[in-house]
Amino acid sequence: MTQDALQAHLDRLRAKFATELPQKLAEAEALLAAVRAGDAEALKGLRFIVHRLHGTGGTMGFAALSTAAAALEARLDTCLQAGGAGPDDITAIAAGLAALKAAA
Repeated sequence: MTQDALQAHLDRLRAKFATELPQKLAEAEALLAAVRAGDAEALKGLRFIVHRLHGTGGTMGFAALSTAAAALEARLDTCLQAGGAGPDDITAIAAGLAALKAAA
C-alpha cells in the first residue's frame, strides 16, 4: 500500500469515526440516565463505550476527546471497583460526559 493510499484509508476511518461519534455519545447519555435510575449494569455499558472512545479517539487523532474519555474512564473504573455510583459519582460522571461531548 502506498503512502497516499494509506493516508486515504486513514482519512476514511477518521471520517467514519467522526460520523458515528454522535450516536456513541447518545448511547452514553442513555446509559447515564439508566445509571441515575439505579441500573448497575448500565455503569458497565457506559464504561465500555467510554473505554472505546478513549482508545479509538487517540488512535484516530482526536486527542482532546481521548483525554476527556480517559478521565471519565478512570472515574467509572473507581465506581465499578466500589460496586456502584453514588450521587457524587453520578454528578462527576455527568460532568465527565459533558466534557467528552465538548471535546467531540
